Amino acid sequence: MATNRTPGSARPADQGTAAKQIPIPRDGTVLIGRSPGMVDVVLAHPTVSQRHVKIQSRGGQVRVADLRSSYGTFVDGKRVLRDTFLVRGSRLTIGPYQFVFDGSSLVAAVAASSELALACIGVKRVVQDRVSRKPLTLLHDVSLAIKPRELVCLIGPSGSGKSTLLSVLSGRVQPDGGRVVYGGRDLHAEFDALKHDLAVVPQREALHNLLTVRQSLWYAAGLRLPSDTTSRELDQIVVERLKEVGLLAREAVRVRDLSGGQLKRISLANEIAHKPSLVFLDEVTSGLDELGDEEMMQLFRDLADKGRSVVCITHNTLNIERSAHLVVVLTAGGRLACIGSPMEVCRYFEISRLGDVYAALGKKQPVEWETRFRTHPLKRQYLDSRLPKQAESVSSGGFKTVSQRRPIRLSRQLRLLTGRVFSLQVLDPKSLGMGLGQALFVGSVLVALFGDVQNSDSDMPEWMNCRNAVYLMLVSIFWLGCSNAAPEVVKERLLFERERAVSVNAGTYYLAKLCVLGGVSLAQAAIVYGLMATFCNLPRLDGVEGIARHVGTVAIVGALGTFMGLAISTQAKSEEMAVRTVPLVLIPQIVLANVIADLDGWLLWIARVFVSTFWSFRSFTSGVADYYRLDEDPPYFLPAAAMLAAQYAVLILVALHGLRPRKGDGGGVR
Repeated sequence: MATNRTPGSARPADQGTAAKQIPIPRDGTVLIGRSPGMVDVVLAHPTVSQRHVKIQSRGGQVRVADLRSSYGTFVDGKRVLRDTFLVRGSRLTIGPYQFVFDGSSLVAAVAASSELALACIGVKRVVQDRVSRKPLTLLHDVSLAIKPRELVCLIGPSGSGKSTLLSVLSGRVQPDGGRVVYGGRDLHAEFDALKHDLAVVPQREALHNLLTVRQSLWYAAGLRLPSDTTSRELDQIVVERLKEVGLLAREAVRVRDLSGGQLKRISLANEIAHKPSLVFLDEVTSGLDELGDEEMMQLFRDLADKGRSVVCITHNTLNIERSAHLVVVLTAGGRLACIGSPMEVCRYFEISRLGDVYAALGKKQPVEWETRFRTHPLKRQYLDSRLPKQAESVSSGGFKTVSQRRPIRLSRQLRLLTGRVFSLQVLDPKSLGMGLGQALFVGSVLVALFGDVQNSDSDMPEWMNCRNAVYLMLVSIFWLGCSNAAPEVVKERLLFERERAVSVNAGTYYLAKLCVLGGVSLAQAAIVYGLMATFCNLPRLDGVEGIARHVGTVAIVGALGTFMGLAISTQAKSEEMAVRTVPLVLIPQIVLANVIADLDGWLLWIARVFVSTFWSFRSFTSGVADYYRLDEDPPYFLPAAAMLAAQYAVLILVALHGLRPRKGDGGGVR
């Protein structure tokens, strides 16, 4: 039976795991997790859940049961989805911790990774040239070995494959030859088990300018950390990361007010919120001045000194000599030209400063540099002596694992994402006020134009006044909702793609946008309809039913405009394109509503299938069609509402299709 435990009684295993051993009592149970008050053995890391895994021994058999942990439990690289038996030699992965079962205990498996954090062995990457359609080699038999607490800089001319190598090393791109070893395990074969211990910081920052530094990191951390992370823990982690990147004093400052170097720091903090052991930096220092570059390189060195392995691509060689432990030089065609300390690289290329390496590379053909390095003592020192032997300590299951579920519960994602969207609306009162002001302006103009539609002094017939007033009101409500939502997804597409790669579900992201933006659209619709209903005396059925039909239709149209705007935003390639598309969508809603002109034939069928205002007008006028001189049979509310619901479904599918992962070229060349 599980042992009784009290707070503080658990055995911590968060430091010095090389000497740690977790005995599995015969016919007993061991609970492992993050919270000292809930488990027998504590693994104090942010990616470990409070109650992560149960190890149970019965009748000489030991089985593992994952306790619905966020980041999962893995046995021999496969995620534990149901009870799994351990045999002697089985490898158990919990967050960044790896153990080997010896028959009676879990022994921390650090021997393979204590002297080597990451290695690639004979990596090749070949793609099809977009112009010639012939094979194009991006990486040619590249090998590399990185130790823990090491800052490694990748340099080389454009087209040398630095970004491609970074993508392969981080597991985002599968090599066409060779393998990548992380902690003694094949990274690509067991990527699902290992990926959460890696972080990739891209060149471009993807941040919400209106949020404060603390808010930005708080939401980023919340979307990366286990679902059972408490607010207190989250606040503590935010403070730790802000201290780590030197931004604690700027926590209350809005992101838009940060300097270039500070933007790089908060972007880095967002990506390492879950405390990964291996950090990849893709030209993070680009665009900074000399002082900013120096400060960032020193920050990267500090990250390495505090326990992380850091791999950095940079074109600025000025501060590499002061900060980097190791420099990897690639030359054209993705060939390895040299590996060594900054001073050793300078001696190898016979240059006085590292910045002259690009000129030196041009003096020989890439294959000559590659051949020279293969016989140089630096290769023996930094490759041969570091790389694991072919049959030693490297496990490869020969399979590609696929995550079975998102690490963060959808309910938690929805709460965080909705909170962030709401905060962005509140933090931009001018934009929100303008949106509500638009509704007030449109409603006021319609009231001024039509007045009391059933007692008008206009020469226009009463039925035509009623018809035009309702029609323009519905078109206006649809337009307001559509224009609000159209820029919302495309303007933060880069951020969404990064968060999706970590944890965010596309449907949850879409629903969070819909909840908040739909609420804004409904507020606008309420303003317009409220003015019209108060001052224009619109015809309707008497009693609650008449009010319900009108209010229901107005709400449906406002929400439908939001659905349409989000569908546009997910499909557009730029914010400008999204804004330009809104009139193209709105014009058919005006022309094909069968109000300003009678439709027949194929135009009428198009209106029935695609035009929202066609059905919304009929829904609004149901029961009082005689006021509007409709030629067709009197429309009914429920059929009209059903057709609008069908359009909802179509727009949801279009939006989710637009949020799907977009195919890349499999790794660029720089």
